[in-house]
Amino acid sequence: MIVVRVPIIRSPISNGKIRRSFFTKASEDGGREEETTCYNGRPEDFDSDECSDEEMHLFDQELDRIGGGFEIDFKKFRYCFGWRPLDLDDSTMVDEPETNRDFIATLVNMALTKHNEERGASLELGKVLIANFHPSCAVTFYISFQVNDPSDGNQTKPYRAVVRYFPGDIEVVSCYPKI
Repeated sequence: MIVVRVPIIRSPISNGKIRRSFFTKASEDGGREEETTCYNGRPEDFDSDECSDEEMHLFDQELDRIGGGFEIDFKKFRYCFGWRPLDLDDSTMVDEPETNRDFIATLVNMALTKHNEERGASLELGKVLIANFHPSCAVTFYISFQVNDPSDGNQTKPYRAVVRYFPGDIEVVSCYPKI
């Protein structure tokens, strides 16, 4: 069983940071753990509370260039408007010994199940490549991965999925080949 800590935006505090409470999905006995941190989406050395119109425009161009929140080059930006890369080999969103990669693989398998049912396909997860996320009332994951296609000589093909996660509610928004 994978237990997931999900960042939930609480309320702004005076220094412009956003307080988040990371909580663990309720256990069978109804309890949950909480850990509160502050994060404003900016690197620690960011010295302005505002970003310029040019920076917003460049970020929008990056999203257009890559077709959404997939494979963002975060090094280009001082401020990423809440978008974050997910370290797949860490356990920031799950309890050890699980890793973020295990959690994302679970989400991808849900997306592939939906995709396969809707299209009469039999794609299988090959490898999770990249996962970025954007928290709001839920956490939206933009996942790039490879599938194996048994109907096509088990060829490896690049795919993408968008999945929204909130404890107790997972929504597969999309799952499609990377063009």
